[in-house]
Amino acid sequence: MTLFLSLLPLYLLGNLHCIGMCGPLVMMLGQHRYRYFYFFGRLLSFTLAGLLAGGLGAVLNLILYQYHISLVSSFLFGGLILLIGCYSLFGWQYPAYSWLAKRLERTNQRLSLLLLRDNALATFVFGFFTITLPCGQTLIVFSACALSGNVWVGMFNGFAFALLTSPALVLAMHAHLLFRRLKRHYNVIMGCCAILVGGLAICRGLAELDWIEHWVLNPHSQKEYHIVIY
Repeated sequence: MTLFLSLLPLYLLGNLHCIGMCGPLVMMLGQHRYRYFYFFGRLLSFTLAGLLAGGLGAVLNLILYQYHISLVSSFLFGGLILLIGCYSLFGWQYPAYSWLAKRLERTNQRLSLLLLRDNALATFVFGFFTITLPCGQTLIVFSACALSGNVWVGMFNGFAFALLTSPALVLAMHAHLLFRRLKRHYNVIMGCCAILVGGLAICRGLAELDWIEHWVLNPHSQKEYHIVIY
């Protein structure tokens, strides 16, 4: 639940990004009879991605724990999230973004052909594979899922991410111009949220080293019920 609360502002404000990046695509689905199958596909792929990221983090933590350096994952993923946040905050282009975009160009062209097919399966598949679109927001969320080192936490947050960023896409089917003025503030919002999450991850690593105290919101309750911020 701690990870969910930390990422909640990003989930909610991420609608501004989704409306700009995926809004025009979803708008083209607005006339399809099976348009809402897009959301089923998107929910499934994001949930599975969160589960896989959490599992990857769990395996990495287990391997590093054997060498008594499990805190490395906190610095590794925390540093990655901080870096992405800074790039977003200052409007810089992500490293290798152009290279990745070119590699995914053919895949994206094939996906775009699915927009022409007004049937349930094509719309579902299109929604499922939208996760392949280059997006800093997804990198932040799934890096945080890996940082949790828990497949269930990762799965829950992947599902929550897809679910809570869906309202803007639903609106895009009918009124995609609604958030155009707000889009300009997206980089600042996402950058600040990412820096917050990355900073908390770094603090967790420092706390594991006993350099600082863990921040527990309810220190007087039983240990298993502690809400640990880092």
